[in-house]
Amino acid sequence: MRSRRHRQPHLHVKYALCLLGLLAAGAAAVSGCGGVGVSGASSNLGNLLTVYSSLPLQGASAGVSGQIVNGEKLALYEAGGHVGQYRVSYYSLDDANPQTGQWDPGITAADAKTAAQDTSTIAYLGDYNSAATAISLPLINAAGILQISPASPYVGLTSSLDAGQDEPERFYPTGHRSFGRLEPADAVQAAAQVRLMGALHVKRLYVIDDQDPFQVPLAQILAGDATAGAIKVLGHDSIATTAGSEFSGEVHKVVGSGAQAVFFSGGTSPGVVALWRQLHAADPHLLLLGPNTMLNAAFANQIGSAGESTYITTPILPAGAYPASAQHLFADYRSRFHEAPTPEALYGYEAMSVVLQAIRNAGSSGNNKQAVVDQFFHTKERDSVLGRYSIQPNGDSTLSRYGADRVTNGQLVFWRTFNAG
Repeated sequence: MRSRRHRQPHLHVKYALCLLGLLAAGAAAVSGCGGVGVSGASSNLGNLLTVYSSLPLQGASAGVSGQIVNGEKLALYEAGGHVGQYRVSYYSLDDANPQTGQWDPGITAADAKTAAQDTSTIAYLGDYNSAATAISLPLINAAGILQISPASPYVGLTSSLDAGQDEPERFYPTGHRSFGRLEPADAVQAAAQVRLMGALHVKRLYVIDDQDPFQVPLAQILAGDATAGAIKVLGHDSIATTAGSEFSGEVHKVVGSGAQAVFFSGGTSPGVVALWRQLHAADPHLLLLGPNTMLNAAFANQIGSAGESTYITTPILPAGAYPASAQHLFADYRSRFHEAPTPEALYGYEAMSVVLQAIRNAGSSGNNKQAVVDQFFHTKERDSVLGRYSIQPNGDSTLSRYGADRVTNGQLVFWRTFNAG
């Protein structure tokens, strides 16, 4: 097991993290007019409880978010909208900018403020993006509300391992943990990447990140895990990947190092497409590895012959890899929504289900926010549609299976599963 350590971010990382902190702090300051603050509303609610969801319902993420929302709705529907004496309502909020289709910091803060100011709110399901959670979490935590993300794998939300300055403490103004996530965190993805490299017989690796503060830690963790796994890390560079960026020098360094593979931690901007193509052209035998932030159908289609060397890790497994209860859920989903479900629906279903279970386990205190938070953190060996898991004290689940996709004929195709526990 790797020792925990605090990483001092590069200046550009520090700046970006500070900017996100200011956005969250600014939203909290504005919300002061409406009463959002540490230990704001009473912890005891009435018999009407509300669960909010905040996801990008427009743009490229709309399809995935729609599946998650429908999963949340299905879990509440199957519960009859009640847990004991408590009636539970549900509101789905959209944190995407209608002009860009991308999640928006201001809209995310507004969604969190809406949930925090509602005196019936018992839980907040979101966000999908780690940067969005970095904004919503301090606001939701300040109101003492349980927050569960179906994704948001950034390590600093729950751990100090290779995280940014003052993380994760800066996300919890109350001083108490109130956030959990269902998808495995980035530390698990790093372990899965090392297992992938082992399957591909990689012994010499080059690491690159795109300077995104939510991607740099994954590259750091991966580099450490690879070294511990007897894989020689020949270099780690942080580069700009905006459209028009020049990559010839970076490509020369990578190829000249003798690396068998490159791990790139970042997104799929047009610059990354160019980088991918240039790396493959310089060395067609070079393996190109990426994290789940690169699971983008357009990217897979645009990289041409570089796809033959591309492997991308993903926490989303084929439908048949989930328990029998998930197969029943898929059938119920088709019947209710008249569309084909994807495994993302399972994460929405389980997020709502574990909230309802926490309310149920709290008994007569099911309308007490702190009691529900406590019960969520007491989740142990829970049999769910995602598999059996527990919630660790830091909020991470113990789910540890990761998959790897290959790019075949311009399309992402599932390759195999790794247990990264």
